[in-house]
Amino acid sequence: MALRLSGGVAPRWYTPKDVDEHDSNPPAFLLQPLTQVQTMEILSDGSFTDEGNFVPSHAGRMKMLAWGIKGWRNIEDENGIPADFEPGKQRDLPWNLQLELATEILTSSMLGEDERKNSQSQSSSPESPGNSIATTANGAGIATQTTPHHTQNG
Repeated sequence: MALRLSGGVAPRWYTPKDVDEHDSNPPAFLLQPLTQVQTMEILSDGSFTDEGNFVPSHAGRMKMLAWGIKGWRNIEDENGIPADFEPGKQRDLPWNLQLELATEILTSSMLGEDERKNSQSQSSSPESPGNSIATTANGAGIATQTTPHHTQNG
C-alpha cells in the first residue's frame, strides 16, 4: 500500500470544558491542529513520563497556542468589552485555560482522521473537569489535567 501524505486539517470551534451548559453564548476558540512539522517540533520540546505520556515544556505550550489558536468568540477584556482576537493575545488567557487549549491542540494534532471526527462530536458536549490521559492512534499518551478556570477576580 502506498504511503498517503497528510493533508491540512480544517480548524474547528472548541468550547472549554468548564462552561455552564445553560450558557447560550459560551466562549469558544477556533483551534487548528498542528502540521506534521509543528508536531515534531513540539515533541522535541518536552519530555515523556515513565508511563509514556508526553508533557510539553512551557515554551512548547506557548508555540502550540500561537500556532493553534486562530480565533475566538465571546471573550471580553478586563473592562467587559468584547476582545477581538489578535495573535499573541492568547497570553492574556488564564493559565489553566492555556493548558487546556494546548492539550486540545496537541491531542487533535496527533489523532487519526477517524479519531478526530469522533473527538469533534464529543468536544461540544459538556464534561465535568477531571484528570485524563489522551491516547493517540499509535498508543502514545498525552498527559492532561483539566482544572477549573478562574479569572483574576476568583
